[in-house]
Amino acid sequence: MERFVKLAAAVILSAAMLSGCGQATVTEDITKNTLTIDGRGRVTAYLTGEFDKAYYDLSELASMTREEADGFNAERGDASCVTVEKVEFAQEDESRVIVEYVFDGSESCREFLGEELFYGTVSEALEQGRLEGAELKNVDDGSVLSADMLAEQGKKHIIITDMSAVIYCPSKVSCVGGEAFLNQDGSVDTTRTEGRVYILLKK
Repeated sequence: MERFVKLAAAVILSAAMLSGCGQATVTEDITKNTLTIDGRGRVTAYLTGEFDKAYYDLSELASMTREEADGFNAERGDASCVTVEKVEFAQEDESRVIVEYVFDGSESCREFLGEELFYGTVSEALEQGRLEGAELKNVDDGSVLSADMLAEQGKKHIIITDMSAVIYCPSKVSCVGGEAFLNQDGSVDTTRTEGRVYILLKK
C-alpha cells in the first residue's frame, strides 16, 4: 500500500474489515488487510498497523490521509474516487490504528494503493488479457477449471488481485486460483500467497 506507507512511517500495514462477502460477516477484531467489494463494484479497505503515540498524533494522521485522498480525487476531477471514512484506534488496543477507505471501484483502489485489483466479468477480464495462465480450482470438490471452461463463464464476475488481504465478495465464491484459500465465513484469504489470485464468483 505505497501511498499509505508514505503518509506515516509509523503505520506498518496489516489490515481488515467489518462487512462481508455475500452473507458473510467479520469479527470486529481487525487484524489483517481486508477488502470488501459490493455488488456495484465499490471497494472498502480497512488498513491497520502499529501506531506509536509517542511520536505520532492520530488527528495528524487523519488529516494526512484525507489530504492525500483529496489530492488523488483532484487529479482525476472526481471527488467520489476515494473517501476516508474513519481513522481510529483498534478496539481495546491503542497501539494499532485503523484507516477505512471507500473507493468508487476497483480501478480507483488499484491506482490509489498501487496494487493490482480487478473486479468485473470473466469476459471483461479476457478482453483485457488478465486471465493468461490462470489456474482455478472448485472450492467444493477441488476439480480444476480449465482455461476453456473459464472462458465459458463469461457473464460471471471475477476478482483478480495481488494484494495480501482477506477479501469479502458480493456473492458466493465458486473457484479460487493461486494459493489463496476459502475461509469458513466465505471470505478468501490471500495473506499467505505471492503473485496473482483469481476468485471466480457464482454470479
